[in-house]
Amino acid sequence: MKSVKRIILTFGILVSCCTVMGQDGSISSPSPTFHWKCNTILNRTNSRDIINHNPVLRLSGRAIVVDSLPYAKDYTMIVVYKADTNEETPLWQMTFGDSATQGVTTERFITDTISTRYVEHTKINPIINTLQQSSPDSISPFIRLVLGDNTFQGRIKLAEAMFFNKRLGNSMLRRIQSALAIRYGITLGPVNYVDGNGNKIWDHADNGRYHHRVTGIGRDSTSGLYQIRSRSEMDGAILTIATDTIEERSFLMIGDDDEPLLFEQDNGGVETLIRQWRVQATGMVANSFSFIFDTRNLLLPTDSLVLLIDRYIILPSSSTSNEVQFDDVWLPSDTCTFTLARGSILWQIAQSDTYDSKGGRFTSNADNSYFGIKPLINIFPNPSAGHYTIEVSKAKWVHAFIYNNHGTLVATHLDSGKEHYTFSGSLPLGNSYYVKVTTESASRTMKLIVK
Repeated sequence: MKSVKRIILTFGILVSCCTVMGQDGSISSPSPTFHWKCNTILNRTNSRDIINHNPVLRLSGRAIVVDSLPYAKDYTMIVVYKADTNEETPLWQMTFGDSATQGVTTERFITDTISTRYVEHTKINPIINTLQQSSPDSISPFIRLVLGDNTFQGRIKLAEAMFFNKRLGNSMLRRIQSALAIRYGITLGPVNYVDGNGNKIWDHADNGRYHHRVTGIGRDSTSGLYQIRSRSEMDGAILTIATDTIEERSFLMIGDDDEPLLFEQDNGGVETLIRQWRVQATGMVANSFSFIFDTRNLLLPTDSLVLLIDRYIILPSSSTSNEVQFDDVWLPSDTCTFTLARGSILWQIAQSDTYDSKGGRFTSNADNSYFGIKPLINIFPNPSAGHYTIEVSKAKWVHAFIYNNHGTLVATHLDSGKEHYTFSGSLPLGNSYYVKVTTESASRTMKLIVK
C-alpha cells in the first residue's frame, strides 16, 4: 500500500495523516490509504470546538489538501462532521484527472452532473457520511483530495476523514461506523454496534425499544477507540457517562426509550421519570461509573433526585441548578435499566445508617453487584401477585423491613445463626413497597411491586 507522498496544509492547521494503525485512531484490517483526525490542542470547555469530548476543526477559509493518493477503480470515503448551515456547501472534493466528485453537507453527493441523495440533513446532529462508488475513468495514476474550502465561514465542524482505495464490505463498514458512532456520540440506524472484530456490543434486537440516543464508552485498539467519557450528540440527550479507566475489549453502551422527560407520581408521593435508559455492558468486570444528568429540561428541583437502577436507590454525589451527578455507580448486571425519581420515602431509605455517603452507594452494591456474581440477597417474584419470598445466604444475621410508599413499616423479618434464610409473606395488591434487607456485611434496598 502506498503512503501519502505530499500534504499541503493551509493556515497552519494541525492535522494528522497516517497509513497504518496507531495512537491516532487508525483502523487496521484494512488501514485507510488516507486518515485524518483532528488532534488540535483546544480548550475543552469550548463546546463550539468539541463533538462528544473530542476536538474538531471548525473550518473557515481553510483547506486540507492531499495530493498523490493512489488511483483505484473503486473507493470508500468516510467523513464525520457537523454542519451549522442548511446551505449546500462542499465538504470535500476528489479530482480524478479531468473529473471530480464532491461531498456536500445537505442531501447529496455530486458526481460530475449526477447527484445522489444520501441522508436527511439536520443542523442539530453530527453525521457519519459514507460513500462507496466507482472512480471516474482517468489517465492519471493519482487522486487529489481536498477537505474544506473558503466557503465554510466557520459553519462546519470537521472531526475525522478516511479514504480507502477499495469498496469495503458491510462487516468492515459496520466496525468502522460503530467506533466512530461511539467516539462522536452518534446514533446509528436500526443496526447492531460491533467492536473491531465484529462482536456485538449493542444488540438492536434486544434493545430495539431503547435504540435512541445510543452512546457508549469503551476501549478497542483494533478500531483505535479509547473513550472514557461520552454524551450523545443527538437531540434531546441529557445523560453523560464516565469512568476512570477501561480495559481492552470493554464497552458500556446505553440507549433510552424516547419517552418524555416528565415525571409520573404514584399514590405514595414518589415521582418517577417516564424516560428510561437501558445498559448493555461487555467485558466490564469491576468498573464503577459516573452518571451525570442535565436537569434543565426536567422542570423539577434537583435537590431530591435519586437514581433508580433496576430497583436499587442511589443518592447523588453533587447537584446544581443545571445537573445532578451520581458517582461510584455499580451496575447490578450487564443488562439493566435505570431512571430518575424523587420522593421523601426514597430519601428516608437511602439516608439510613447503612448507606455509604462517601462512596455514593449502598454497601451491598460494592459487595454483591459485580457482573456475573449472584447476589446474596434476593426477593422474588417481582412483580408479585401478593405473595413474596426473601432469600439470604452467607450471613450471620438478617433484618428485613418492608415499607409502603408513605414510609410506614408494614412487615418485619428477623433471624440469625443460619446458613440460609427464607422469609415469606403477603401484601395488599395494587401497591408498591420498599424492602430493606440488612446483614452484618451488606444492605440492599429494592422496590417490590404487587399487582
